[in-house]
Amino acid sequence: MASTLAEASKRFVAELNNLLGREVQVVLSNGEVYKGVLHAVDNQLNIVLANASNKAGEKFNRVFIMYRYIVHIDSTERRIDMREFAKQAEKIFPGMVKYIEETNVVLIGERVRVSEIGVEGVGPVAERAKRLFEEFLKRYSLEQ
Repeated sequence: MASTLAEASKRFVAELNNLLGREVQVVLSNGEVYKGVLHAVDNQLNIVLANASNKAGEKFNRVFIMYRYIVHIDSTERRIDMREFAKQAEKIFPGMVKYIEETNVVLIGERVRVSEIGVEGVGPVAERAKRLFEEFLKRYSLEQ
C-alpha cells in the first residue's frame, strides 16, 4: 500500500509539473476563476499564474493563489499523447525507444528526450528524431 501511495504522489507531482508553462484555468472556493500561464508551484501547492485574467476581464501580470482556496486546475491546452509518437519512433529506432507515462516523455537511446515542447539532444539520432517529431506534429494537428 505504501509503495502505491508513493507512486500516486509521484505521478501527481509529475502531472502538475507537466502543466508548468502552460495555460490553465483555476477555480477558487469562492467561485472566482482565473486563467493564465502556470508559472510556479511550491511544495505546499501554492501557485503563481503569469499573464492572468479573471472572469471580469481584469488582467494581472502575476497572481499568487494559496493552495487552500483552489478547487481545481484545468489545462486549457490540448495535450499531445506522446505514446503515439513512441510507437512511430520505435519503427525508426527499434529497441531504442522508451515511453515514460508519468511525464509523457519519450526517450530515444541514452541522449535524446522528446516531450510536447520538443526534442532535447544533439547528434544524428536527435536530428532524425526532430524531423520525425515535426512530421508527427503535422499529422497530429490534422487529425484533431
